[in-house]
Amino acid sequence: MRLTDFWNGECRLGNAVVTGALGMLPLLADVEEDREDLQFLLLDEAISHEVLRVTETGEGGEVPFLLVKNTGDQPVLILEGEELVGGKQNRVVNATLLVPAKSSLRIPVSCMEQGRWRLDSTAFQAGGALFRAKSRARQKAGVSANIRRTGEFRSHQMSVWEEVEDSLDELRAASPTRDFRAARERVSSEIDRYVDELLPQDGQRGAIFFSARGVLGCEWLATSDLLKRAFPKIIRSFAFEVLNAPGVSHAGAQAASAWWNRVLECPIRAFPSPGAGEDLRLENEDLVGSALLWRQRLVHLSCFPSRWDDTGTQDDRLRSRRQSAGERRRRMRNRQDPSES
Repeated sequence: MRLTDFWNGECRLGNAVVTGALGMLPLLADVEEDREDLQFLLLDEAISHEVLRVTETGEGGEVPFLLVKNTGDQPVLILEGEELVGGKQNRVVNATLLVPAKSSLRIPVSCMEQGRWRLDSTAFQAGGALFRAKSRARQKAGVSANIRRTGEFRSHQMSVWEEVEDSLDELRAASPTRDFRAARERVSSEIDRYVDELLPQDGQRGAIFFSARGVLGCEWLATSDLLKRAFPKIIRSFAFEVLNAPGVSHAGAQAASAWWNRVLECPIRAFPSPGAGEDLRLENEDLVGSALLWRQRLVHLSCFPSRWDDTGTQDDRLRSRRQSAGERRRRMRNRQDPSES
């Protein structure tokens, strides 16, 4: 199977748009389908409308799982990489999930705040962002490996913590609880500039993002309305990767287009999703990607280069810090893992 087997309608590439150090190659659809079964609330919308409640799974809590309860009349779409703030520690969602109306679901998550395991609030709030792109790529790779091996949607938690440490070190962000959000808050004004300036076009359902150093990844959603509503947090994920990058030119669109063709032709394998629908995993050593299939329609796709370092998207300062990953790993192992408490 390939993604094109499930593609409903023609998708075409638009003209590249660049702002600052971030480039976007739009994925457009000439015909918009207005299907009732594609009318979803997004996570932040459902929480603000008080129809979705996200909590720890119980009084003791579990690091790799949270409980969501949808009391509304519409399904809720939770995107892979969604940041959830609160509970006993902040988390990031491991896979895109569709929570049916009037249902509860135990969702797979990873910790992005290693130094806290105490209840700050009984319910989680939406973080308004997706995990930064390079960290999502590594998180996704761990989840995909575990799904293929055990069928479980678990990440490699140590790898996620290393990604958090990299972000905090890169931005010299202080956080007593080693919280990724401290890094995000330090550069929020720079990132929000991209949110304000890089806007979706009419009929746009997705985008391939690139920088002067290469392709960063892509996102696709089932309708242009879904993309428009999710676009600010998608931009925040990719803008994080170009904070120290040189300006980008339209020339990068050619490489982005060629990369997209490889995504479309990549073999995929289907697995039962923890929520509604099927989870698709791209099977290619050059790509790390996943998608949610619902009633034979691709609801969400996200994909990244698997060899992130090869794309050159990290600056020299970050590469030098990555050389001390072993030291950080030893330091993290010396801290208590809250899942064992």
